[in-house]
Amino acid sequence: MNNTNEDKKVFETLNWKSIIWPIIIGIAVVSFLISRDESFTKENLLLIKNVKPIGILGAILMIFLRDFLYVYRIRLLVNKEIPWLNCFIIIALWEFSSAVTPSVIGGGFVASFLFLHEGISFGRAIAYVMVTATFDNYFFLLVSPLSFITSGINSKITESIFILSYIFIFFYSTIMTITLFYRPQFFGYLMNKITSIGFLKKYKEGAIRNGNEMIVASKVLKQQGLNFWIYILFITLITWISRYVILNFLIGGFIDCSIEQHFNILCKHLIMWVTMLISPTPGGSGFIEYFFNDFYKDILKDYTIIISILWRLMTYYLYLILGIIILPTWIKTFKNRKKTNNDNKKK
Repeated sequence: MNNTNEDKKVFETLNWKSIIWPIIIGIAVVSFLISRDESFTKENLLLIKNVKPIGILGAILMIFLRDFLYVYRIRLLVNKEIPWLNCFIIIALWEFSSAVTPSVIGGGFVASFLFLHEGISFGRAIAYVMVTATFDNYFFLLVSPLSFITSGINSKITESIFILSYIFIFFYSTIMTITLFYRPQFFGYLMNKITSIGFLKKYKEGAIRNGNEMIVASKVLKQQGLNFWIYILFITLITWISRYVILNFLIGGFIDCSIEQHFNILCKHLIMWVTMLISPTPGGSGFIEYFFNDFYKDILKDYTIIISILWRLMTYYLYLILGIIILPTWIKTFKNRKKTNNDNKKK
């Protein structure tokens, strides 16, 4: 495909202006919830002074653990071909792109571009993105049914959204697993069919090349033994658990909860995350604030709004800020490298 068009699409996402709508939507929904909550007062926001330091510290440690494991998993998948710092930048900008695009779309396209920027071929880049997404989905497929059964959520709407999301994740993961490990030719076949459509025929040559690269990438992935993939799955499970218990630490910083209550909080969190996967808003903004209030109001009571704000700051807005910090340097590096490559081609 045309590199200029690809660059344009990526930079439309990797742009500080992308954060405007998620912030507006998030603030609007929180404001709406506050206006509808008769028990909410300005004093509720001052409840933050009641937080126990151990709760905030625990949440911060879980953020570091989660991000370290994300970076470590990427390092393992690329066979340590990409330095630690560059892997961190990939994860940071991947999270940023996911935060500014609808959850159902995600940041996969940008992530592939980031791998390409590090010298990884297109086929391998697509394969690594598909692998990470598929293993993340394995976590949901394995854990979410138990969470749904034990969470005590009786809402028919939530139940319908969960079932729809689960079915979507199941079929997506099945197709990706078959494509990556059993029938990589399917990717080439699909790309060939798509580019047989009239206005897409000009992309057929590139599609055939990308399909061949996927076959090569699949062979590389299959060279790894079963123990490697079990290890990747284990890292994925720990990564997602650390991601979820951030909320447990925050709630524990304000409210004394039993082990049973913490388990229930964890289960509700997972259900909330699965339902968010079909959100049409950037990063689930607005959607997730509404469900947070619906899921946890009975447990958190007056602390609901303040914990919701802290949680979103640590797990969502953090990556918007991090992306804005990293973007200028990364874009400058990208353009300099591209200019150097173009100059070399002309010689």
